[in-house]
Amino acid sequence: MKPIMTIVVLVSTVIFSPDAYAYLDPGSGSYMLQILLGTLVAGFFAIKQYWHRLKYFFKERFGKKEDQNHE
Repeated sequence: MKPIMTIVVLVSTVIFSPDAYAYLDPGSGSYMLQILLGTLVAGFFAIKQYWHRLKYFFKERFGKKEDQNHE
């Protein structure tokens, strides 16, 4: 199936779908909050683990270039 046809099918399914008459119970909201917080904590932990590499990377990319002839 071509990509444009896939997009048309997905959009038409969303637009013309019947009402679900469903709800999210409090457990579902709590679970989504746990997923969000877990993702944030994991991201901060990954940044902490690779902090020196990130610092060096950005210093090399955006740091001031020193004149190598100046001693």
